Amino acid sequence: MRLFVAIELDEPFRNQMIELQESLRTSLPEVSFTKPQNLHLTLKFIGEIEEKKVPALCDALSAVARDGIFPLRYVGLDFLPERGRIRIIAAAVDGTEKLLALQRQIEAACATQNIPPEHRRFHSHITLARHRQGLPRSKKPSAVQIDGVMRVKEFVLMQSRLSNKGSEYISAASRAYIKTYAHEQFEYFFLLSSCQPHNR
Repeated sequence: MRLFVAIELDEPFRNQMIELQESLRTSLPEVSFTKPQNLHLTLKFIGEIEEKKVPALCDALSAVARDGIFPLRYVGLDFLPERGRIRIIAAAVDGTEKLLALQRQIEAACATQNIPPEHRRFHSHITLARHRQGLPRSKKPSAVQIDGVMRVKEFVLMQSRLSNKGSEYISAASRAYIKTYAHEQFEYFFLLSSCQPHNR
């Protein structure tokens, strides 16, 4: 299973991210835009993990302290990596110290499950588009100005896998649910942090 921890976007904020994408399409016809339903903020990329280890991971994530609802605010376009050709066009977001504290706690929870730590500095962003070959930094695009903000209430454990299936729901244990979205080549499974693995 290929997993990562993320914050889902609420509908109004997601729509604002879509508005950003639309404002970029004319100037960037050659980039691949993230499907609207797949927009999210990654807190921790876990990678491949055996399914039998998921219950312990969920328990570890469930122990992450909840420090109250906090705002997540769009602060401008971001171009990654920070040097060289641009391969990712993103929405930079600020969640104050509470977002940084949450990310550190998630990192620590994953470490208890022998998941390697991320050594790069956490860079909070929502990927809007990708360019495989990379754009020259001289071609940085501009986008419509928005004042986007949402309230973060929870984080989720997500699984991604290749699929050509349509949308479906998969039953899970009583403590949580798994909600499946399948769009073209990718399926995203959204699991609450207190989840148990579903039965196959």
